[in-house]
Amino acid sequence: MSTLSEYTNCLKRLLIDIGYRPEPFPPYDSNYWGPFHSWMLEDLGPTSTWSLKQINELEHAAGGIVERAYPCASIELKLLYAKLTAIAILIDDSLEDEAVYAEILQFSHRLYLGHGQENGMLALYHANMKDLSGVYGDDAVLRGLAIVPWINYIDACLLEKVLFTTQREQTAISPCDSTSFADADALAPKFPHYLRSKSGIAEAYAAGIFKATKEQNIPLTRYIRVLPDLTFFIEVMNDILSFYKEELAGETYNLIQLRTRSLSSSGARGSGVGEKWTAHDTLLLLCDEVRAATYRIDGMLRLEECEAKMRGETGIGDIDEVDLEIARQWRGWRDGYISWHFECRRYKLSPLKAMILRGEEVFES
Repeated sequence: MSTLSEYTNCLKRLLIDIGYRPEPFPPYDSNYWGPFHSWMLEDLGPTSTWSLKQINELEHAAGGIVERAYPCASIELKLLYAKLTAIAILIDDSLEDEAVYAEILQFSHRLYLGHGQENGMLALYHANMKDLSGVYGDDAVLRGLAIVPWINYIDACLLEKVLFTTQREQTAISPCDSTSFADADALAPKFPHYLRSKSGIAEAYAAGIFKATKEQNIPLTRYIRVLPDLTFFIEVMNDILSFYKEELAGETYNLIQLRTRSLSSSGARGSGVGEKWTAHDTLLLLCDEVRAATYRIDGMLRLEECEAKMRGETGIGDIDEVDLEIARQWRGWRDGYISWHFECRRYKLSPLKAMILRGEEVFES
């Protein structure tokens, strides 16, 4: 486990290295928040057993990430992504409800058979997926990148539930010897990222970066090569910024903890007692990997050159308007995505924001 100062120093260094720019919080947009608030209360809320306070927190999280990460997007695109994000969070948090779980089990099956979803929440999910598909028009490849991950997410939630249930059952049977499940994780070095890629919906969010409006048609060939690094950035940056709250909650089945067990079992030498590999070592490793991925994305999208041209610097050739659009939308995504984590109550990073972004001294509590 990292200490608070270790975590904040690690994160501070990463954000400096990748050139993160904290932007001012945007003014209230009634054209976005008004319809989304009404939909949350009148459409999504009644499909769940959640309290008004829980629905409000869900609205804050789902609406906030889309507002911050897609500053160039149209209201239409923002609302669709915000709605799908809200339902995805609700689905994940509803798996312990056996009645809802039984419906979720049948989601993909009903979808493949062309049957409607009987559960109200899942019907909304499917309806918004269809609406998002319509936005992508005739671009079948980009549409697949934007839609399929929302379907795969359902199966990822079910997979995680199976794994968690197995872990609980093994612990209940042998409370003094619950290592077999952890040992299996340790022996599967590719599994942590496999599981994360299934549940992250990252490819869908990445597709949205380069489709700001229904009318915008940036050629896929101009950015397709960055998608592997971009999906990695989306998934792992979230895990790095989630690490603090998950450590507070004592979570043990996430990317960082799973990869820690895997690397520890492989004999990797770390900073722990007896050179044992620790979660903090994994955090540092992931920061290095995200840093390298960000540099590659910036390089392939020519971010530095594009921003120099936007500033009016001379001697910048071979940059066209499409390059500038791509650069603006990527910069808006990565800075907004990070900013949202600091602003969202879910991640508990607000008290650390000044320490990380302004370099204030960290005091252990």
